[in-house]
Order: sequence, then structure tokens, then C-alpha cells
Amino acid sequence: MNNNLLKDKLSIIVNDDILMQAIRIIFNKRIEKEKPEIQKTDDNIVLGEKYRAYEKAKEMIDEAFIDLMSYKKEYKKKEEFNKEL
Repeated sequence: MNNNLLKDKLSIIVNDDILMQAIRIIFNKRIEKEKPEIQKTDDNIVLGEKYRAYEKAKEMIDEAFIDLMSYKKEYKKKEEFNKEL
């Protein structure tokens, strides 16, 4: 697939604030479903590994959204024509 076509499609998505919020909600719900369960037998090392993996996954999602926002295009508002001149 054409790289410019992909960039254009990503630009359409990221310029739609409501769509981006909806996508973010889905990712946040998924990461919360994957939150590690703490077992009574987990020692501090295991707890640390579980927590680190969970936090790293959240960080990766945040960074992916930052990457996506690089495709956002700022559209200049057209100046209105002044008929009275």
C-alpha cells in the first residue's frame, strides 16, 4: 500500500477528536482488563515484574498516541471576503 495513502488515512483519523477519544477509551479499557492480578504467593520480585510490565504497556500505548498525533494536519481557516471594500 502507498505510504502517502497511509499517512492521509491516519491524518483523517487524528483530525477527528471524537474518534481519537473513542479509540483511546477502547485502549484504556483493554489495558485495565489486562491489569495483573496479585496472588497471595507473589513475592516482591514477581509483584515488581507484573507492575513494571503493566506500566510499560500503558507507556507504549501513550507513546503510540503521541506518534499518531504527528499525522495531524493543522488546517488554516480561510479568511472571509470583505464585500464592503
